[in-house]
Amino acid sequence: MSKKIILIVILIIIIIGIGYLTYKPIPKPAVLTETEKACINSGGQISSSSCCNSANDFPNNCLIGACGCSPTDSHQVEVCDCGEGKCFDGSGCIAVQ
Repeated sequence: MSKKIILIVILIIIIIGIGYLTYKPIPKPAVLTETEKACINSGGQISSSSCCNSANDFPNNCLIGACGCSPTDSHQVEVCDCGEGKCFDGSGCIAVQ
C-alpha cells in the first residue's frame, strides 16, 4: 500500500513539474494611446522613422520639417504611416492637399 502512495506522489510531482516547465503566460494586449488609436482608426499603420531631435512621437507629417533633419540631428520616433496620398495631421490620416 505504501508503494502505491509513493508512486502516486512521484507521478503528481512529475505532472506538476511538466506543467511548470511548459507554462507560458498569455501576453497582455498592448494598451494603445489616443494618438495610436487615431492613427489606426483613420487607416494608418504605426511605424518608426528618423525625425528631427525636436520631434516627439507621431509628429504632424502634413507639414514640412518634422522629419527632414540630417541624420546627426535626428532620432527614432513612432509615426503614423497613412500610405500614398495621405498624411497624419496629429489626429488622423487626411488626404494630402
